Amino acid sequence: MKALRSLLAPWFSVMLLACTKGRAVDDVVPPDDPAASSPVARPSEAEILAASDLPAPLAAPLADDPLGVTIHRLSNGMTVYISTMRDQPRIAAWVVVRAGSRMDPADSTGLAHYLEHMLFKGTDELGTTDMEAEAPHVERVHQLYAELPAAQGAKARAAILGEIDAETLAQAQYAIPNEFDRLYGTLGVEGLNAWTDSEETVYLASIPSNRLEQWARVESERFADPVFRLFYPELEAVYEEKNLSLDEPDEQLDERIMRALFPRHPYGTQTTIGSVEHLRTPAYQDMVDYFERWYVPNNMAVVLVGDVDPETALPVLELELARLRPQPLERPQPGELAPLHGRTLVELQAEGEELVVMRWPTAPVGDPDGAALAVMTRLLGDPSFGLLETELVLPQRVTWAGARQSSLVEAGYLSVELGLRPGQRHEDGEAMARKVVERLRSGDFEEADVAAARLQIEVDAARAREASFVRAYRIMEAFTQHRPWPEVVREQQALQEVTKADVVRVAKAFLGDDYVVGYRRQGEMDVPRLDKPKISPVPIDSSRHSAFAEAVERMPVPALQPQWAVEGEHYQRRKVATGELVAVRNPRNELFSVEYRVERGFREEPLLCFALELLELSGAGERSAEQRRRELYALGSQVSVGCSADTSWIEIEGLDRNMEATLALVREWLAAPRFDDEVLQGHLRNTIAVRRDELEEDRSLSSALFELAMLGERSEWRQQPSNATLAKAKAAKLRGLMTSALGHRHRTIYYGPRSADEVEPLLVGKGKVRATGAPWVERYREVSHTTVFFLHDDGAKANVRIVIPQPPLPARERALAELYEQTMDGNSGSVIFQEIREARGLAYTAWLRHDDGRIPRDQSVVLGGMSTQADKTPESVTTFLELLQRPLPADRVAEAKASLDQSYRASRIDPRQLPHWVVYWEDRGDLVDPRRAQWEALQGLEVADVEAFAQRFRDRPLIIAVIGDRERVGLERLAELGPVVELKAEDLFSYGAFPEIEEESGTAEAVASP
Repeated sequence: MKALRSLLAPWFSVMLLACTKGRAVDDVVPPDDPAASSPVARPSEAEILAASDLPAPLAAPLADDPLGVTIHRLSNGMTVYISTMRDQPRIAAWVVVRAGSRMDPADSTGLAHYLEHMLFKGTDELGTTDMEAEAPHVERVHQLYAELPAAQGAKARAAILGEIDAETLAQAQYAIPNEFDRLYGTLGVEGLNAWTDSEETVYLASIPSNRLEQWARVESERFADPVFRLFYPELEAVYEEKNLSLDEPDEQLDERIMRALFPRHPYGTQTTIGSVEHLRTPAYQDMVDYFERWYVPNNMAVVLVGDVDPETALPVLELELARLRPQPLERPQPGELAPLHGRTLVELQAEGEELVVMRWPTAPVGDPDGAALAVMTRLLGDPSFGLLETELVLPQRVTWAGARQSSLVEAGYLSVELGLRPGQRHEDGEAMARKVVERLRSGDFEEADVAAARLQIEVDAARAREASFVRAYRIMEAFTQHRPWPEVVREQQALQEVTKADVVRVAKAFLGDDYVVGYRRQGEMDVPRLDKPKISPVPIDSSRHSAFAEAVERMPVPALQPQWAVEGEHYQRRKVATGELVAVRNPRNELFSVEYRVERGFREEPLLCFALELLELSGAGERSAEQRRRELYALGSQVSVGCSADTSWIEIEGLDRNMEATLALVREWLAAPRFDDEVLQGHLRNTIAVRRDELEEDRSLSSALFELAMLGERSEWRQQPSNATLAKAKAAKLRGLMTSALGHRHRTIYYGPRSADEVEPLLVGKGKVRATGAPWVERYREVSHTTVFFLHDDGAKANVRIVIPQPPLPARERALAELYEQTMDGNSGSVIFQEIREARGLAYTAWLRHDDGRIPRDQSVVLGGMSTQADKTPESVTTFLELLQRPLPADRVAEAKASLDQSYRASRIDPRQLPHWVVYWEDRGDLVDPRRAQWEALQGLEVADVEAFAQRFRDRPLIIAVIGDRERVGLERLAELGPVVELKAEDLFSYGAFPEIEEESGTAEAVASP
């Protein structure tokens, strides 16, 4: 690769782009006067690597390693981890950097995160048509950001930002926005993304296994010669991400708790997204310096999980990635961990649910007590049988509760969280949680409980190993946390050796009187604002391509052939007395899952969901609810129930060797559920409490508004039973709904080690079943002209939904709809993302989907959505609508078609998910895997076909729904699109009046206040 130095000679004295320093082996200029050069000798590469704390190579997997990991080192010190899985022709390909927001300068927080964003912008060869012409404009933006902190007053600041905007437009003459993403899309790469956390930055993708060399070449280019072009509009996308965080009460409470827990450590004083103050004046040069310091091969790793092996991967990685040269590393200074002294209280006011969050400092990762802490956390917070569940949730003293343990490189903490019922004092919730914690400290539990917790951890680990993402994440953690892989492997054995005495010991050591507690109280949250800057739209010419991208696309690769699911080979399906059995063999482990699914929900039987929720709180026969759960838990089994508008289900999971015993317990439970009036009234109180919170919380309000706008009275939120109906529900009626839960025709969905013949006698009942009602047919609201539905909600952001109802979609046109959706929003290089986020910085999230329904008679619909800063709402909406009207660019359609073709070739349905896909196909009227027909149809589609498809709904009236701050969303401009229908929260729900249900006596007095 050519170095930027030769291109930038006139500007090199001030040029500080992260494109040259230490990146290319040949890019070294000797001093004119060697005698005048610094006498400090650079350490040799061998010395650099020896001081880099690199993982020890591991040529063959450890005998007791279920992931089969091998570890290798490229010549430049880059670590490579490989875990082979041959179940589909894909590879989870991650590049991991041992650096995150914990390494941000204290006065430039957020820069590790926006650097992550900028490393999708291309290089001196990717993402540009003329780097020589573009370079001075990139550097000028760099200089202007250096001047911004000294700007005196708003006028001076605006002048600098105006020049940054102009220079960004000058860059855009040569830049190819998101060419990185578009290139990967044509190669069939999926899941392209990245994240930044406290101690790591990770760049991830799922690549077809025949594209490894192309991926390695692009990643090598990405980290060798990055160019931070189009920084200004991308930073605005970071602002949008910050706005989302500012509007989330739980995130704001968590920040306050962490600040109190680690008051002198970056874990508490710095957030990953950064402070509002620092984001307003981003530190461009600090970002460059950060890249140069941490993004070096001896501080990076490649993680490959999937259809790959060392013999084929390592030569490719050495060829492409070894050109990055190692640099001396200086570990960050350890942060100051100030000890807590007693209880520290922090508070937050926000609408919605009231919470108590307690957090104790524990041990860092790799601590000898790590295994005991993990088992202790499971004993405390397991959602099936943890102490919080059995002591607080099952007796309905709180609405929910849980616990989690987090271990970082320098510290750790354990959180206990619980939701309060209306009228409960936060102090009482805290006291109840402390009383549960005291049970751990005093050893008030059985050795058998510890054994059951260990078994559940083992089951969870086996399930997690099925997913390449989880494997890659586990490996990533080992690298970024500086943990030797043998130590990670031994951890699973250490977990199985934890005893009750160990749990008591660590509980006494860590869960004492020194902790932070956070209260989320009812009130109005004060949300700081990030002002909307003036950003001129960056022109995007989708016909542009760099020579580098074209060369990568031309690299020869063997073609992959698609594979379809075949009945009898990949799955079995048969009619049985109770309906239908769909079965898939588990080739991986001894885990099984059974789901009984009934096409019946609260639309057909209003009290069904309420009854099934009560069922989870019920005992079985002579067993109490706690005893029932204890027996299932000891078997390594879990049972859950679910219910929606049109479907209800019971799901059972566990170990195959315990399947018969598990099924026997579940049958007894369904035949004789045990609950009393106190349980029923407690469930009613909690349900009413949750409903009150829904009328104030952003997520539920947004969902309910969007459904009402689309569906009118057919909205699920408008069809739920009223509060009065629930209050009148009789125990006998509810018990009857429980015992008859499987008394209607249903599907039995099995995944496990046994065949359909083996499991049918165990899973399928022999009695008669009743028919369910006719399937619900989706019909959208009819509007004669574009209509805007608006709900006021205070906050920094606005959520938007755009709806275009369509007739039912014929099966023959599915490929057409899929290609249209892929063109508009298939990846971050597609129309919606580029024009709304990349070109204009209008929203952090923007998307478009074509939904063709669940059954053939359902209407189809084009759905679009955005989350944007409230004062950008009119511009965001009008831009989105304009994009729907534009003719589709031929090159984007071609890219989308290539991407879909590669996806079909490189994708296999996961066996665990296959039975659910079979059910989905059946509901849509497909007797065989429909993907073959869609793939074949895709091959014959042309640009004109997709354009004609898009033309069908361009003149249709739209439904637009907006939730945001009335004073900031620009209602008068939205009214130019059509009449505005302003709604209130209570209009969205069917709940009606809320009864005054008194908090049961004795709750507050049950335990002493802290």
